[in-house]
Amino acid sequence: MSLYSDLLKRIDELSFGFPKSYVGADRILIKKIFNEENAKDFLLMSKGYQTAKEFGDKNGFTEEIAKEKLDRMANRGLIFRRHRERGDEYGQHPFVMGFLEWQSSRPQKDNSWLYATCAYMITSKFGQRMNQTMPFYRTIPHHKEFVEGTIIQPYDDLEALLNKHKRFAVGLCMCRLMSQNLPGSKCHHPLETCIETDDYATFFIETGIGREITKEEAFAILREGEEDGRIVQVTNSQEGENFCSCCACGCGMMNLKIRYAGPSADLWSNYYSVIDYDKCISCGKCVQRCVFKYIKQDKKTKKVTVDQKSCLGCGLCVSKCPTKAIRLVQKSEDKLYVPPVTYDDAVEIWEAKTKKDYNKFK
Repeated sequence: MSLYSDLLKRIDELSFGFPKSYVGADRILIKKIFNEENAKDFLLMSKGYQTAKEFGDKNGFTEEIAKEKLDRMANRGLIFRRHRERGDEYGQHPFVMGFLEWQSSRPQKDNSWLYATCAYMITSKFGQRMNQTMPFYRTIPHHKEFVEGTIIQPYDDLEALLNKHKRFAVGLCMCRLMSQNLPGSKCHHPLETCIETDDYATFFIETGIGREITKEEAFAILREGEEDGRIVQVTNSQEGENFCSCCACGCGMMNLKIRYAGPSADLWSNYYSVIDYDKCISCGKCVQRCVFKYIKQDKKTKKVTVDQKSCLGCGLCVSKCPTKAIRLVQKSEDKLYVPPVTYDDAVEIWEAKTKKDYNKFK
């Protein structure tokens, strides 16, 4: 019991943490993901990245044994591994984005861990905690051409973000995997839409979490989502290490955003939709395209209105407007959000928030 209590405490220190479940689903889930050996070795790791030699020297193992332990955890998707000139580096990653998503390649014979994940999400304050600071993901427009009146920032430009990276991999969307395994699920969207880049792509490929794809294939997956009613979400960083093509019926992050209000909601997008009523013919296509129901049409007057405070600025509505009556507009300068440079930088900010202000969301 002490081992897993220590493990739960350590995981709660990473990113925006792992708050307790009031029915014990946190412990049930973690025991399904970490066996005792992995739990012990995870707790022996130092904070930050370390080589096998550093891990071994700290804990009294030979470098060979240390590497065996670390690779065993990495290959099970429990820690992250990246290649550097000084040798392979290993680091603990949080529950999300981290070892939860990396379980998506597990054999599907036993899906009890998926049900445990769902139980955890609805019986803990994970969603409330996640929404108290910066968002985990950001929504960006499908096309920069949808944005009028300003030059789109590189960290909001899908094509520019993809061009930053050299290696790509795609794996199963963890949120959709959970959703489609629940009884009565109506989600029909494809599972293989979680796109990783560079170090993360290499990790996905080496561990079998995903398969290698080209930049063009990554772009095509995201473009297909435009036709399928999916939005583009990217890791909350200027580098955009991870992309997903998210649907309203299966995206856990969006579900938590809508379900638990918090300051992060205002930072989810730098854009919102605006209607030119001189061009609008009240056809209602934009209403149908808004998968989160932020565009509504009055039944009597047929006038279409946008909830601009909640609008995600994805551009799905713009893409099918027959009269080009709807467009994306950038928020005012005082409301623009500049994300951290890298995902690691974002994690540091979330962890600082965890230590300072998250006590009420245990």
